[in-house]
Amino acid sequence: MNLRLLGLTVLVLFTTGCSIATPLVAAGAGGHAIGRYEENIKVRGAAALKEEPDLLTYSVQAISRNNVDEAVKTYLKGLNSDSYSDNIKSLSLYQIGLIYMNPYSQQRNDDTALKYFTRHTNDFPNSRLKAKIESKIALIKKRKSEKTQLTADELLQLANRSELLAQVDIPFDSELTPMSERAIMTDRIHDAESVYLILYDNKASSDTMRAKALYQIALIYMSEYNTHGNNAKALNYFRKITEEFPTNPVAKKASKRMSQVINRQ
Repeated sequence: MNLRLLGLTVLVLFTTGCSIATPLVAAGAGGHAIGRYEENIKVRGAAALKEEPDLLTYSVQAISRNNVDEAVKTYLKGLNSDSYSDNIKSLSLYQIGLIYMNPYSQQRNDDTALKYFTRHTNDFPNSRLKAKIESKIALIKKRKSEKTQLTADELLQLANRSELLAQVDIPFDSELTPMSERAIMTDRIHDAESVYLILYDNKASSDTMRAKALYQIALIYMSEYNTHGNNAKALNYFRKITEEFPTNPVAKKASKRMSQVINRQ
């Protein structure tokens, strides 16, 4: 399969929060059971994300819907190819480790997480994620000394469901992805920018995906709800899109956004 068409970056960075059909729905279960099942998915995902803010949306969904094997398979697809940048490969290994070590993951396995983090350390010793990887390895080793650890389902039962399910009523721009919205809400602008730039720098990604990555950064910086909002940075990213991808449909949207930013200054 052509890795350029693989869609890894689409799944990882531009996954939406929409729901999909569940086994209970397919089996024709009662409405209450279906509702509880879907609520558990949302609670598990919110709890997993609260535990580990570095999880990408795709990783959160893998944990919440217990699709870990599928997610890991997707993340691993590009690791042995020269088409993908080291930063993309580094990010993929990091996400796999985070999924396996998350206490709300039904497939949690600290040994497996440690294996992937160790592989990351060996394969990418100079990665920008080095400090984070080291802290995760230290945390796993510390947890091994704990005599009792609750299972993912036990933790789910103890979770503050109302708090985790509470929706933040912020009228974000409709074009912001869930990851971008989360970056603004949790004041993790730099982290989101770094992830989007990894995608942009990856030449194996399509021009559309690379342009969309820059577009998200620009939208984040122009957001009125971003305490670190910066119109100049937003304009620079929008301009970069129009200059590097002039014939791409994203460039047309970027031009309109540039006018919006200029007119409100």
